Amino acid sequence: MIAIEFRLKISSAYSIRVPYSYQCARTYPLPAPSTVKGLCANALWQTEGGDPKKIMEEIHNASLGVVSRSEHSIAISSCTVRVIPMNALIRQFAFTPYIDSMIVLKDDSLANKIRGALKVAPIYLGESESLVCIMPDSINSDVQVKEINEGDIVNINSLFKFEFVKDKSLNERGVVLYMQDDPCSDNVVLDRYIAPLKQQGDSYRPIASFSFVSSKKGLVIGGKRLKGIFCEEQMEKPVKQKKKA
Repeated sequence: MIAIEFRLKISSAYSIRVPYSYQCARTYPLPAPSTVKGLCANALWQTEGGDPKKIMEEIHNASLGVVSRSEHSIAISSCTVRVIPMNALIRQFAFTPYIDSMIVLKDDSLANKIRGALKVAPIYLGESESLVCIMPDSINSDVQVKEINEGDIVNINSLFKFEFVKDKSLNERGVVLYMQDDPCSDNVVLDRYIAPLKQQGDSYRPIASFSFVSSKKGLVIGGKRLKGIFCEEQMEKPVKQKKKA
């Protein structure tokens, strides 16, 4: 198992469209797990080649989770965008100087390839117009891993799935976001996440940390800037043998 923590340097406003948003193409303030997996897949495809969809599926199947946060406030604005045919579409854009992300993979070989690709490949956040860069010195796999059980107190500072919270009690409420985890699914299924943010009008300010009681077993992994909760590695199920007639 290898964790890859990295910092995105944002050069312009970005738009990560919320699925099913109607009339106004709303944006997420932080990248969804599926967006980060897609970013990694795109970087690997640019450096290694191959079938982009298969690369995406490989990353998703090897992933134990993705978390992200921003240490700075995030500003949201809207503008009218012209699309083909010439219809006007209201679209939201967000901006913050940096976004930190971490993906944890159970396939060490795949993780090492992604880590190398992130250092050299052009990176897009959400859409092809939102070009960002990864700060090479920020790529880190030196992390602390702690196993947790149901009922343990968890302290983290990044995006997490609401299903990890027991009794639905949090010291900080954060912002509820419905996000996609699987980037390969034909049907978009949105899971409930809590982001370490507080909304203030058209902007979000960061929350320093969350504290809650865990609802199940998992892993708390901390790097240089991020500390997140991840699914426990799944054991392979034994192949059932057919009964002899």
